[in-house]
Amino acid sequence: MKHIVIALSLFCSGLFASEQETVQRIYAHLLLEDTPAAVEEARESLAFFPDSKDLQMALIRALAENGDEMEALQQYLHFIEKYENEKNNRYLLEVVSWGILHKAKSSNQLPLNITALLGATLTSDARAVSLLIEQMRDSNAYLRAIAIKLSSYLGDNLLREEIFRLLKEEKVWYVRLEAIQAIGNLHLKKARPYLQEIISNPKTLMEERATAIISLVSMYDRLEKNELEKFIKSNRAGLRQLVCELIVHFDEKSYIPAVVSLTKDSSSDVRMSALNALGLLSLEPSEKEPIWNEVKESLKDPDIKVCMTAAWLGTVFEQKEAIDHLEKCLENPEDSIRRVAAGALAVGGNSAQKLASKWIRQSDDPYVRATLAVGLIGLRKDVNKAADILYELFLQDKQTLWMWDASFNPLFRSLSPSLVKHVEQVPNYPMVVDHLVRLEVLSMLSVIRYPKAQVAVKEFLRKQTWGVTSSAAATLLAEGDEEAMTLVHALLDDKDEKVRIQAALMLALVGGDFSAIHVLEEAYPKVDRDMKIHILEAIAHIKDPSSIPFLLKIMNEPFQTLRVVAASALIQCLNH
Repeated sequence: MKHIVIALSLFCSGLFASEQETVQRIYAHLLLEDTPAAVEEARESLAFFPDSKDLQMALIRALAENGDEMEALQQYLHFIEKYENEKNNRYLLEVVSWGILHKAKSSNQLPLNITALLGATLTSDARAVSLLIEQMRDSNAYLRAIAIKLSSYLGDNLLREEIFRLLKEEKVWYVRLEAIQAIGNLHLKKARPYLQEIISNPKTLMEERATAIISLVSMYDRLEKNELEKFIKSNRAGLRQLVCELIVHFDEKSYIPAVVSLTKDSSSDVRMSALNALGLLSLEPSEKEPIWNEVKESLKDPDIKVCMTAAWLGTVFEQKEAIDHLEKCLENPEDSIRRVAAGALAVGGNSAQKLASKWIRQSDDPYVRATLAVGLIGLRKDVNKAADILYELFLQDKQTLWMWDASFNPLFRSLSPSLVKHVEQVPNYPMVVDHLVRLEVLSMLSVIRYPKAQVAVKEFLRKQTWGVTSSAAATLLAEGDEEAMTLVHALLDDKDEKVRIQAALMLALVGGDFSAIHVLEEAYPKVDRDMKIHILEAIAHIKDPSSIPFLLKIMNEPFQTLRVVAASALIQCLNH
């Protein structure tokens, strides 16, 4: 009815409308989503009122919403030439920027769709909600997955309902996995029965079950005794695993006998989860010995994962037989066994420290030595030797890609040559993983103030193939350590341009450091397209309104991807 009234008023307004009546008609067309008519009305009206600011502003908005985003930008640039006092008109800047994002969202190029979706989400603007809902209903499964992940950061009620719908209806496994994770991040408690069904279903994929367990545990405010006992007695292995996670989550020691009984479960996954739980509960020294006596047979478990987890638990409980077991594993001729043993030892109890110090000197496997070095640095034991080993491996092993291997048990991981496969969704994914691991190693060296840390950082930043992402930079400077920040800040004046750019990117993405802006803007014309994108993302992270003129220039370039990233960055600068 409302739209009918508006349409009739437009028809009846006649040919002799005043300037303000014409402006109202244009916005009425926009309300009806009849953007071509709004553009036509604005053009014709400007012939009668060429000096009308309101009509010029209405034309800019009509062009932006009609998908003529480049003409809208040109009209805006002419507008601010004519009216200099409107140069910082927030409304028009947002109109032009959102016009670019909306146009890219409708592109038939998937990378451009994703860039627009990400750019819209980063603005934290309510206008991003409709875009995300639209993409969660798209026929492209990958777009749905990306939209779900991004929606979980905003948490709007409309987005929550759409994610809940997808949890129940989605058929593509990796999209469903994103929905399960998002449900946990949003603490959507009405999804609990659906998550329990996923966990208990024997046909559920391992990744889905693990994600569902994590999501479900995060939703519990208190331990519900009746429900817990039902899970303990369940014939579904997934629900018995869930019990272990819940008991650890609430540090509920009264259920230790139940956890001990689950170390003898028929499912190896449940047995491993039970041993993990016993190692994570805050137990008194007097409680550990009797528990160990009940579970130490797990050292002979036929499943190597359970066996290794029992050995790790023994180091937490300070048991010599567990230490001896891990030492035998460190002598094993099989690479994977040695490296997993090193990973277990690296996060073991204090009794593991002496063995770790021995084997960082004795082992011939550089990855065993590096994993043990990481553990010793965490304990602040034998730090100088451990740092030397990491530094040596970092500089010598430049060709091999690295990864953290936690395939045996998520609680302990070992540094290993990468087995990561390429994935369609992330370009150069094995290299991305390698960079994240190397950044973490650099972070450790920075935190302990290792004298050669800056040399290692410079060597890393010289890599031409790598653009720093926000998550990668956050890994290096995650603890906000002043030494790490000072170390990177000093590189802004380095003679090597690549080092300066990478240092500026890190400081921008992690610290929002304003001193990085001039380095980034100066470097922008000289770098390739991928690095241009990283620079624009970094400027967006700083959110300095002084970058708006620079971003407007980029929005006027012929490359749509760069325009989209610049438009998102501009909105973020406005919202700061």
